[in-house]
Amino acid sequence: MPHYYSYNDYLQKKFGCRVYKVSIDAGFSCPNRDGTKGVHGCIFCDERGSSSRTQALSESVTSQIVNNINIRRSRYGAKKFIAYFQSFTNTYAQAAHLKNLYDEAIAAHPDIVGLAISTRADCVDREKLELIAAYRSQVPYVCVEYGLQTIHDHTLKHINRQETHEDFVKAIQMTQELGLDHCAHVILGLPNETHQEMIETAKWIAENKIQGVKIHFLVAMEHTRLAQHYLSGTWKPLSMDEAVSVSCDFLEHLSPECIIYRVGGNGHPQHAIAPQWVWQKKREFSQALDQEFIRRQTRQGSKMVIFS
Repeated sequence: MPHYYSYNDYLQKKFGCRVYKVSIDAGFSCPNRDGTKGVHGCIFCDERGSSSRTQALSESVTSQIVNNINIRRSRYGAKKFIAYFQSFTNTYAQAAHLKNLYDEAIAAHPDIVGLAISTRADCVDREKLELIAAYRSQVPYVCVEYGLQTIHDHTLKHINRQETHEDFVKAIQMTQELGLDHCAHVILGLPNETHQEMIETAKWIAENKIQGVKIHFLVAMEHTRLAQHYLSGTWKPLSMDEAVSVSCDFLEHLSPECIIYRVGGNGHPQHAIAPQWVWQKKREFSQALDQEFIRRQTRQGSKMVIFS
């Protein structure tokens, strides 16, 4: 029996076949980089905004999608695909411009069955979310992914997030009111964040019925302030054993119905500095996570608090 409810299992159940995301870099910026809120971005964000680097920036949305579909079909045997606007803040524009990009993505290939949009909570409003929700009439799966990172404002300030937990609360309330699929990205191992604070984030996610979670570990990428902290010895990343332990703790406090989009996976190995185990020992981490659940005799939701 699986120890947590994976995104792959969710998609397999929904579509009855292998479904993969195809990443898109649509040339967006971020209010924390263009001067609106800041110019340097979060301390962990590199100049490509966590792009998968699977495409050249000069390629059109359609070209990126078609090229990525060809790769994933041949390499993984994928049958259907979700157009995933990944890099930077993918609602950071006027609604008319967003519609043009989203329309192009939906029409790029006949095997596109979904639209996923990664963004900041402070860059959505009712108009944009209603636009996104309207695509449910064209594809069966439409999801908004928000960078929550943590519920603790003192940590958000420390990592130079330039938004607050209240921004996320407002965005997720609108998203849930519209019945949109949604996912919160969290980061474990943030500077100065205690184990208890990480678990408090998990408990908040469960209490507020967040549909899905993508769990990242903090990784220092080249040319970031976090990399400077690592090289100077002022920040120490999680070891693999620590990451296994805190991941199990975190998952145990989530709802068993919460979809786990990912546990781990951060940055492109070509540009990541530390911790090296994140990309060198992906399979070992996954096996160690399973073994830790077996040792504990627990699974996702085992320690969830039941809210009235």
